[in-house]
Amino acid sequence: MHSKPATVHVIDPDPLVRESLRDLASSLNLRCSAHATGREFFAAYTDSEPGCLVLEVRIPDVSGLQIQRRMAANGASLPLIFLSSQSDVSLAVDLMRGGAVHYLLKPLRPLDVINAVQEALVIDNSRREAARREQEIIESITVLTSKERQVLRLIADGLSNDQIASELNIALRTVELRRAQLVKKLGIQSNIGLLHFALLANQHCRQYLDLRPIGV
Repeated sequence: MHSKPATVHVIDPDPLVRESLRDLASSLNLRCSAHATGREFFAAYTDSEPGCLVLEVRIPDVSGLQIQRRMAANGASLPLIFLSSQSDVSLAVDLMRGGAVHYLLKPLRPLDVINAVQEALVIDNSRREAARREQEIIESITVLTSKERQVLRLIADGLSNDQIASELNIALRTVELRRAQLVKKLGIQSNIGLLHFALLANQHCRQYLDLRPIGV
């Protein structure tokens, strides 16, 4: 669940469209932040708020495609739903390749918008949960020494204690001691739990399982 109420952000030069989308958001018990231009949107937007962005492809000050690219460059995770008064297959393909959730044609059908917004909010929630889990894993890894992270990385690669000892050219007992330290530092209750954490770290934060001290 969202820790904050979701917001449907809208960018459309047409005040009637903005009002219509505001009413639809209200019918879903969602907040709505509507803007006529991209400049207005960027002045008000913060990526910490869950939600989605519904925007016209053709905006007076900046195109929808430019907004999509700017948000991607800034690392913003907000799902985008594009609106257009005319079908443009080539542009639609470019937008979808860039990660757009939907490309809806005007005049808008309320049910299509509702379905698109609900899908976008599910995607947004999933992305934020993944980011939260990744941050938790990174914070846990920061307490480990480089040698402990070595062992954790090799556990994730499926190596046994004997194989880890051979790979690192250390004694088997040393591997066992490092595993014990990993279990203790990470607050994990079992070797199965350690394997599960190692696999998650390898999947989401492989770059942190190297030999360099984190933060240096």
